[in-house]
Amino acid sequence: MAVPELLAGVLRAEPAPPEIITPPQYSIAWVILAVLCILVIIVLIVGTLKITRAIEKRIAYRHRPSDVETLKAEFLRAVNDIADRHDEGELEARDGHHELTGVMRRFVRRTTGHDVTSQDLATLLADQRTRAVGELIADLYEPDFAKSSDRDLRDSVRRAREVIRAWS
Repeated sequence: MAVPELLAGVLRAEPAPPEIITPPQYSIAWVILAVLCILVIIVLIVGTLKITRAIEKRIAYRHRPSDVETLKAEFLRAVNDIADRHDEGELEARDGHHELTGVMRRFVRRTTGHDVTSQDLATLLADQRTRAVGELIADLYEPDFAKSSDRDLRDSVRRAREVIRAWS
Protein backbone atom coordinates (compact mmCIF):
# COMPACT_ATOMS: atom_id res chain seq x y z
CA MET A 1 0.00 0.00 0.00
CA ALA A 2 2.85 2.16 0.04
CA VAL A 3 2.47 3.02 -3.64
CA PRO A 4 -1.10 4.30 -3.47
CA GLU A 5 -0.28 6.43 -0.51
CA LEU A 6 2.55 7.98 -2.42
CA LEU A 7 0.30 8.66 -5.41
CA ALA A 8 -2.42 10.05 -3.22
CA GLY A 9 -0.02 12.55 -1.78
CA VAL A 10 1.19 13.61 -5.21
CA LEU A 11 -2.26 13.98 -6.73
CA ARG A 12 -3.73 15.80 -3.84
CA ALA A 13 -4.17 19.52 -4.46
CA GLU A 14 -2.70 22.06 -2.21
CA PRO A 15 -5.04 24.07 -0.08
CA ALA A 16 -6.30 27.42 -1.48
CA PRO A 17 -4.39 30.47 -0.44
CA PRO A 18 -6.12 32.54 2.21
CA GLU A 19 -6.43 35.67 -0.05
CA ILE A 20 -8.50 36.18 -3.20
CA ILE A 21 -6.43 36.86 -6.30
CA THR A 22 -7.86 39.59 -8.58
CA PRO A 23 -8.18 38.83 -12.27
CA PRO A 24 -5.42 40.17 -14.47
CA GLN A 25 -6.06 43.74 -15.74
CA TYR A 26 -6.39 44.61 -19.43
CA SER A 27 -3.54 46.50 -20.91
CA ILE A 28 -4.08 50.23 -21.62
CA ALA A 29 -3.19 49.44 -25.24
CA TRP A 30 -6.65 47.86 -25.75
CA VAL A 31 -8.41 51.03 -24.58
CA ILE A 32 -6.28 53.18 -26.89
CA LEU A 33 -6.97 50.80 -29.78
CA ALA A 34 -10.74 50.95 -29.13
CA VAL A 35 -10.70 54.78 -29.06
CA LEU A 36 -8.69 54.90 -32.28
CA CYS A 37 -11.14 52.52 -34.00
CA ILE A 38 -14.07 54.71 -32.96
CA LEU A 39 -12.27 57.83 -34.23
CA VAL A 40 -11.52 56.15 -37.58
CA ILE A 41 -15.18 55.17 -37.96
CA ILE A 42 -16.32 58.74 -37.20
CA VAL A 43 -13.81 60.20 -39.67
CA LEU A 44 -14.96 57.79 -42.38
CA ILE A 45 -18.62 58.69 -41.86
CA VAL A 46 -17.97 62.45 -41.85
CA GLY A 47 -15.66 62.19 -44.85
CA THR A 48 -18.22 60.21 -46.82
CA LEU A 49 -20.93 62.77 -46.05
CA LYS A 50 -18.73 65.70 -47.08
CA ILE A 51 -17.66 64.06 -50.32
CA THR A 52 -21.21 63.16 -51.33
CA ARG A 53 -22.44 66.67 -50.52
CA ALA A 54 -19.65 68.19 -52.60
CA ILE A 55 -20.63 65.96 -55.52
CA GLU A 56 -24.28 66.96 -55.14
CA LYS A 57 -23.32 70.66 -55.10
CA ARG A 58 -21.28 70.26 -58.28
CA ILE A 59 -24.21 68.56 -59.96
CA ALA A 60 -26.54 71.32 -58.79
CA TYR A 61 -24.21 74.04 -60.12
CA ARG A 62 -23.90 72.21 -63.41
CA HIS A 63 -27.67 72.50 -63.93
CA ARG A 64 -27.82 76.07 -62.62
CA PRO A 65 -28.58 78.75 -65.20
CA SER A 66 -25.62 80.81 -66.31
CA ASP A 67 -25.19 84.41 -65.24
CA VAL A 68 -26.49 85.64 -68.60
CA GLU A 69 -29.57 83.45 -68.25
CA THR A 70 -30.15 84.80 -64.75
CA LEU A 71 -29.84 88.38 -66.00
CA LYS A 72 -32.21 87.64 -68.86
CA ALA A 73 -34.79 86.31 -66.42
CA GLU A 74 -34.35 89.35 -64.17
CA PHE A 75 -34.86 91.82 -67.02
CA LEU A 76 -37.74 89.85 -68.51
CA ARG A 77 -39.44 90.21 -65.12
CA ALA A 78 -38.80 93.97 -65.22
CA VAL A 79 -40.29 94.22 -68.73
CA ASN A 80 -43.26 92.09 -67.66
CA ASP A 81 -43.76 94.38 -64.66
CA ILE A 82 -44.02 97.39 -67.00
CA ALA A 83 -46.59 95.54 -69.10
CA ASP A 84 -48.60 94.50 -66.03
CA ARG A 85 -48.67 98.02 -64.59
CA HIS A 86 -49.79 99.37 -67.97
CA ASP A 87 -52.55 96.75 -68.22
CA GLU A 88 -53.76 97.68 -64.73
CA GLY A 89 -53.89 101.37 -65.70
CA GLU A 90 -51.12 102.41 -63.28
CA LEU A 91 -48.75 103.42 -66.09
CA GLU A 92 -49.39 105.53 -69.17
CA ALA A 93 -47.98 104.41 -72.52
CA ARG A 94 -45.48 107.27 -72.69
CA ASP A 95 -44.14 106.57 -69.19
CA GLY A 96 -44.06 102.87 -70.00
CA HIS A 97 -41.96 103.49 -73.11
CA HIS A 98 -39.64 105.70 -71.09
CA GLU A 99 -39.20 102.99 -68.42
CA LEU A 100 -38.72 100.35 -71.11
CA THR A 101 -35.88 102.39 -72.62
CA GLY A 102 -34.23 102.60 -69.21
CA VAL A 103 -34.64 98.88 -68.59
CA MET A 104 -33.05 98.02 -71.94
CA ARG A 105 -30.10 100.35 -71.33
CA ARG A 106 -29.54 98.81 -67.88
CA PHE A 107 -29.76 95.37 -69.47
CA VAL A 108 -26.91 96.23 -71.84
CA ARG A 109 -24.86 97.70 -68.99
CA ARG A 110 -25.30 94.60 -66.82
CA THR A 111 -24.59 92.08 -69.60
CA THR A 112 -21.68 93.83 -71.33
CA GLY A 113 -20.23 95.92 -68.52
CA HIS A 114 -20.36 99.06 -70.69
CA ASP A 115 -22.34 101.94 -69.26
CA VAL A 116 -24.70 102.85 -72.09
CA THR A 117 -27.26 104.61 -69.92
CA SER A 118 -26.19 107.98 -71.29
CA GLN A 119 -24.69 107.02 -74.66
CA ASP A 120 -26.32 108.18 -77.84
CA LEU A 121 -28.12 105.90 -80.26
CA ALA A 122 -25.28 105.91 -82.80
CA THR A 123 -22.95 104.30 -80.25
CA LEU A 124 -25.46 101.53 -79.56
CA LEU A 125 -25.97 100.89 -83.27
CA ALA A 126 -22.23 100.91 -84.00
CA ASP A 127 -21.48 97.94 -81.73
CA GLN A 128 -22.58 94.62 -83.23
CA ARG A 129 -23.49 93.20 -79.86
CA THR A 130 -25.75 96.09 -78.85
CA ARG A 131 -27.24 96.72 -82.29
CA ALA A 132 -30.56 94.93 -81.53
CA VAL A 133 -31.03 96.98 -78.36
CA GLY A 134 -30.09 100.14 -80.29
CA GLU A 135 -32.70 99.41 -82.95
CA LEU A 136 -35.34 98.83 -80.27
CA ILE A 137 -34.44 102.07 -78.47
CA ALA A 138 -34.57 103.93 -81.80
CA ASP A 139 -38.13 102.66 -82.26
CA LEU A 140 -38.96 103.70 -78.70
CA TYR A 141 -37.76 107.30 -79.17
CA GLU A 142 -40.92 108.47 -80.90
CA PRO A 143 -43.40 107.16 -78.29
CA ASP A 144 -40.95 108.00 -75.53
CA PHE A 145 -40.67 111.71 -76.32
CA ALA A 146 -43.80 112.52 -78.32
CA LYS A 147 -46.76 114.07 -76.51
CA SER A 148 -49.03 111.48 -78.10
CA SER A 149 -48.21 108.41 -80.09
CA ASP A 150 -50.14 105.66 -81.77
CA ARG A 151 -47.44 103.11 -80.84
CA ASP A 152 -48.86 100.43 -78.54
CA LEU A 153 -46.82 99.65 -75.44
CA ARG A 154 -47.70 95.95 -75.78
CA ASP A 155 -45.87 95.80 -79.12
CA SER A 156 -42.84 97.53 -77.63
CA VAL A 157 -42.85 95.12 -74.67
CA ARG A 158 -43.09 92.15 -77.05
CA ARG A 159 -40.09 93.41 -79.03
CA ALA A 160 -38.12 94.05 -75.83
CA ARG A 161 -38.79 90.47 -74.72
CA GLU A 162 -37.59 89.19 -78.09
CA VAL A 163 -34.38 91.22 -77.86
CA ILE A 164 -33.68 89.98 -74.32
CA ARG A 165 -34.37 86.34 -75.22
CA ALA A 166 -32.17 86.52 -78.33
CA TRP A 167 -29.27 88.07 -76.40
CA SER A 168 -26.20 85.84 -76.16
